[in-house]
Amino acid sequence: MIPVVPLVGAASNLLLAAGSYVIAAALGQPRGRPRWLAAAVIFWSCCTVGLELLGAFGAIGTFPLLAWSGLVATAGLIAWHGRRGALEFGPKLGSDPKAEGARSPVDLEAAISLALVLSACLLYAIPSMVAAVKVVSDGPIYHLYFAARWWKAGRLILVAAPFGENAATYFPANGDLWFTWLMASCGGDILARLGQAPFLLLAGAAAHGCARQLGIGRSAALIAACWFVTSTPLLLFSAEPNVDTIFVAGYLMAAYFFLRYALADGGTPALAMGALAAGGALGTKAVAVVFLPPLITLVAVAIAFQPIPSRTRLLRIAVVATLPLVTGGYWYARNAAIAGNPLYPLNVTVLGRTLLPGWYGSAAMATSPYYLPPGEWRALGDIILAVLDPRLAPIWLAALAGAWAPGNPRTRPVRRWIALFALVAVVNAALYWLLIPYRTQQRFMLHALGLAVVPLAALLDRARWLRLLAAGLLALHVVTPETWPVARREIQIPWDLSPMVPNIVGSLMVVFPKIEPNYKAARPPVAVRPELFLVAILMVAAWRRRLGASARRRAVAWGSAVVLLAMAFVAIGCWSIDPGYFEPKLRFFPPFREYISGWKAFEPYCSRHGVRVAYSGTNLPYYLLGPGLRNEVRYVNIDAHRDWLLHDYHRDARARGEGLWPNSRPGWDRIHPDERAWLDNLEAEGIQFLVVTKANPAEGPHNVADAEGFPIERRWADSLPGRFIPLYGVAEHDPWFRLYRVVRAPGSSGREF
Repeated sequence: MIPVVPLVGAASNLLLAAGSYVIAAALGQPRGRPRWLAAAVIFWSCCTVGLELLGAFGAIGTFPLLAWSGLVATAGLIAWHGRRGALEFGPKLGSDPKAEGARSPVDLEAAISLALVLSACLLYAIPSMVAAVKVVSDGPIYHLYFAARWWKAGRLILVAAPFGENAATYFPANGDLWFTWLMASCGGDILARLGQAPFLLLAGAAAHGCARQLGIGRSAALIAACWFVTSTPLLLFSAEPNVDTIFVAGYLMAAYFFLRYALADGGTPALAMGALAAGGALGTKAVAVVFLPPLITLVAVAIAFQPIPSRTRLLRIAVVATLPLVTGGYWYARNAAIAGNPLYPLNVTVLGRTLLPGWYGSAAMATSPYYLPPGEWRALGDIILAVLDPRLAPIWLAALAGAWAPGNPRTRPVRRWIALFALVAVVNAALYWLLIPYRTQQRFMLHALGLAVVPLAALLDRARWLRLLAAGLLALHVVTPETWPVARREIQIPWDLSPMVPNIVGSLMVVFPKIEPNYKAARPPVAVRPELFLVAILMVAAWRRRLGASARRRAVAWGSAVVLLAMAFVAIGCWSIDPGYFEPKLRFFPPFREYISGWKAFEPYCSRHGVRVAYSGTNLPYYLLGPGLRNEVRYVNIDAHRDWLLHDYHRDARARGEGLWPNSRPGWDRIHPDERAWLDNLEAEGIQFLVVTKANPAEGPHNVADAEGFPIERRWADSLPGRFIPLYGVAEHDPWFRLYRVVRAPGSSGREF
C-alpha cells in the first residue's frame, strides 16, 4: 500500500519550502546565507500561523496542510512575478562584499571542526529517530503529548496536565505547534522526536552569520560556531523533543537579521525577518518574556534615533512592534481571553498590588526543586563551567572580556558591534540568573552563548595558531569527558563549587571508553568507529570542492560524491551506536524501570484503531498513546466539573478569596474528590481503560491518597471490582503501576467508541 500521508506531507513541506525561498528572494534577500535563513524564518512563521488558523476551524490535518502550503507557494510565485529576476541577484556567499576571504575555502582546522560536529550530531540523531523518546526531558511530559492531542483533535485545545508541570497548559507553545506540524506531515511522531534538529542547524548558522556579517574570517567564525553547537547541554537537548533549541534559534536569527538591518544591509525586509524570528522565539517558551522584550526595545530605540524620514521611521518601528505578535502573540492573547492575564498563571504584582491575577508568584516558585537563590554564586560558577567546558572556558571568557581587541586593526571598523554582542551576551546571562527563579536549568541561557560566538570568532581570527588551538580543544571537548584528565568522580573535581550542580559530564562521542565516568568493565560503552570521523572529513572536503568548482560538470561530480559519502556516513553512524537502540521492543517504550512493565502489559489490549484510556498519577501520558499514537488519552476530572480546566478552578477559588496557591503546583482540581461524579465523567468520555500510577508527592501532596503513594483513583477502582477489572499490577504486586478495564454501567449513555 502506498503511504499516502507521508507523501502528502512531503509535498506540503516541499511546497512550503519552495514558496518560502521564493518569497525571501522577492524580498531582496541575497543568495546564500541571508536568503536561506530568511526562507527558514518564513517557513517557520507559515507553519505557526497556518496551524493557528487551521486550528480555529478544527482543520489541522495532512490535507489541510497541503492546501495551506499551496497557498503560500502561490503567494511566493505572485511575489516573484512582481520582482522578476530577483532570484538571480545578489552575491553567492553572503551580503558583505568586504568580508575577507569571502570566496576562499575554510582552513583545514575549520573543516576538521565541522566534521567533529557532524559526527557528534549524527550519533545523537540516530537514537532519537529509531528508539523510544527518553524520559529525560519535558518532551514526553507535555510537548509531544500536547502536539499529539492537537493533531488528533484537529484544533488547539487546552490540555490538562495535573501531575507535574500543571502550568504547562498555559505556556506559549510554538515548539509544540512545530511538533504538531511534523506529526500531521508524516502521520506519526517519528519526525517530531527529532524536531529540534533543524533548529540546531539554524542556531549555528545564525551565530556564524553574525560573525561573518562583521567581516570575521570564515574559518574563525566556523570554529567558534562549532564550539557553540557542541556545548553539552545544547547538543544533548537538541536531540530530545524539548523546545529550548527552537527558542535559541529564533533568538539568534532575530539577532542576525537585526544586525543586517543595522549595517544598512537588507532594509525593512531584514527588519521584518528579525521581528518574525523574535516573535517565533517569544511564542516558544515562557521565559522568553525575560529576553525578547529587551532585544526588541533596543532595536526600536535604535530606529527612533536613525536619521531617516519620519514616515519611514514610524513604519519600521511598527514592523518591530507588531510582527512579533503575529508569530508569537497567539498564546498570550489566548491566556488574556480565558484568564485576563497574558502571562497566566504568573501572578504579577506592582508595589504590592495585583496587576495581572495568577495562581502563583515568585515566592511560590521558590518552593520548586528547580529553584536556586540568586545569592548562590558558587552554583552559577558550576553552571557556567558545565555549559562552556572548564577546558574551553578561559578562551570563552577572554573573548567576552575583549581579548580580541588590543592591537587588532582588522576589528577596528566593527569594534563597537563585536563589543555590543559581548555585552548583550553577558546581559542575557545576568537576566537568566537574576530574573528566572529556576536557575538550575542552564538551558535557559544558551542563546547568550550563541551571541558570544561573535567575540570568540573575533579572537580566533587574530592568528592561525589560535584557530589550531581552538580546533584541538574542540576535539578534546567532543571525545573526552569535561573533567578529564583531572577527575572521574564528582568528589575529585577541584573546581566543584556547589553540591547543588553536578559537574561530571561524559564525552559527547565515546572514543576512549575507559576514561568515561560510568565505565564498567563488565559492560563498557560502545566506542565510536574511527571510520565515521574519516568519512565525515571526506564529506566536508568534497563539499568544499563542490563550492569551489567553477565548471558545472565538476560541481555535479563533487555534489554526487557528497551524497554518496553522506550515505556512508549515516550507515557507519548506525554501526557506531549501541545495538540496544534498535531493539524492536524498545521502539516506543523506553526502559524506564518504574513503568516499562505496565506499558508493555497495556499494549496488547490496544486495538489497531486504538482505545480510550484515562490516566492518573503519571506525568508521562505520551507513552499511553501507544505506537502510532493511536490511542485517545485523557485525564478525567474527579469532581462534578467534567469540562473544567485549572483556570476554571482558579476562577472559582478567586471568587472565594483563595486565588493564590502556596507553591507552584496548585491542586484545586483534586482537593474535592467525588467518586460518583468521577464515574459519571468516565462514562461521558467513553473510557475503556484506566491507568493509575504512583504519584510524586513533590509535585503536589494533594495527589497522594494512600500509604503506597497512589492517587485516589486507585482506591476507588479497587473498591468497585464490578466496574474496574484489574489487568495488571494487582496480581504482579507492582509498586508503581495499575491497569484496569473499565466496565460500562448498564444503560449508560456515554460516548461510544
